[in-house]
Amino acid sequence: MSDRLNAFQEKVRAAGVDLVVLNPGPSMTYLTGHDFVSHERLFLLFVPAQGKAGAILPLLEQDNWAHAVPDVDNVWLWDDKDGPGAAAAAAGLEYGAARTVGIEPLGLRYMEFEILREHLPAGEIVSAAAIVDSMRQFKDADEAGRMRKAAEIAEEALEEVAQLVRVGMTEKQISAELVSRMLGKGGEGISFGPIVLGGPQSALPHGVPGERPVGAGEYLLIDFGTSWGGYHCDITRTFVVGAEPDDRQRAVYEAVRQGNADGCARATVGTSSHDVHMAAQAPLMAPEFAEFLKHRTGHGLGLDIHEPPSVMEGNHDPLGAGSVITVEPGLYLEGWGGVRIEDDIWVTEDGPVSLTSFSHELRVIGK
Repeated sequence: MSDRLNAFQEKVRAAGVDLVVLNPGPSMTYLTGHDFVSHERLFLLFVPAQGKAGAILPLLEQDNWAHAVPDVDNVWLWDDKDGPGAAAAAAGLEYGAARTVGIEPLGLRYMEFEILREHLPAGEIVSAAAIVDSMRQFKDADEAGRMRKAAEIAEEALEEVAQLVRVGMTEKQISAELVSRMLGKGGEGISFGPIVLGGPQSALPHGVPGERPVGAGEYLLIDFGTSWGGYHCDITRTFVVGAEPDDRQRAVYEAVRQGNADGCARATVGTSSHDVHMAAQAPLMAPEFAEFLKHRTGHGLGLDIHEPPSVMEGNHDPLGAGSVITVEPGLYLEGWGGVRIEDDIWVTEDGPVSLTSFSHELRVIGK
């Protein structure tokens, strides 16, 4: 098996779980090096604590599997004409002695869950999240490099969009320009629908771009990302459009900018997510911001746009070397507007390394 599959099997064994079953998604991609898809078809990877790994494969994925995972040959194929029943039964005979069967709680679908219940009836279904997270949470230099490349593509696109924005453009128009430029520069897709919000709409942390035109003197919040080599970036910057900001806008922006800087600097090996959060939130807790909405500081990032850890109050787990987190403090006031500034930080033994580099200064665009 691949080095990652071998290491994963060791973690399965150490966790006291008999078998972990994964379907196509980021974790299978991480272990096999190939981005498989299943659509409506049954496709499962079996990693036992002892013995050989195996897979149930749709016939049309046979060549992809042989190329990506040539040394896992314990494979049961099925085609659309005959259905997956015989393949599932054969896998059940191979792994039927498993007493604990780990699955990803946010990954396995009901159809696949029913297959496991039918063909592994002795196995208690448990969460394998901790096993998966213990590998995927810590990125090596290659993974971090892919995320940096994604950020470079995204930031080049953002700079072009910042130069073309004008008063009167709609949020949807700006979003479309951003997506087009990311794809044109080599981005593999959009990590999520870009959040492009102007004026009072910028007070919605997860708002959806609409037909509203951006007005002069308003905030324009842009939260977006792309992927490269399978790995995502997640970036937010806030601008003012068409006119110089007023004193209140400057004060709110400066508090968020300082919170971002302090949170990023605190993201060191051994520091807890709680401490990073508190550092980022401290400038936002001034009395003049008491009525503003605030939220957690960030989340892990990698093959998924949201991964462990959650950078929030109460999460006292220490950051390890290789963690990649977002640091994205924000202040939001309903009916007025909001500011968020977000960077992607790789935690290393030598200190925090920012994978994003777009300027943090308050910038007026569209004049």
